[in-house]
Amino acid sequence: MSEQTTSDTTDDARESEPPAEKSAGALLTRTVLRTGLVVLGCALLLFALGQAFGVDLLGPAVEFLGTETGRWLAVAFLALVLISVAASGWRYRRPPA
Repeated sequence: MSEQTTSDTTDDARESEPPAEKSAGALLTRTVLRTGLVVLGCALLLFALGQAFGVDLLGPAVEFLGTETGRWLAVAFLALVLISVAASGWRYRRPPA
């Protein structure tokens, strides 16, 4: 019976630890990849909608990002991505002491 109790506490400790694939490097790499895909997807969406309706939507978006305000908004977006990466590590609870 004592073997069962030891096994249960070991299982509880494993559940509270982040999985091995959720290490900081893997998490950051996955986040950068997903962010790049979102940016590429948004650019493709603007291009496709512009072609479908005969309006240049991609040009004004690029011009806006070329302004000082647009660059600071891009920096703010990247900061939000970094904050979300850091906050995702807080999801795992610690084992009870």
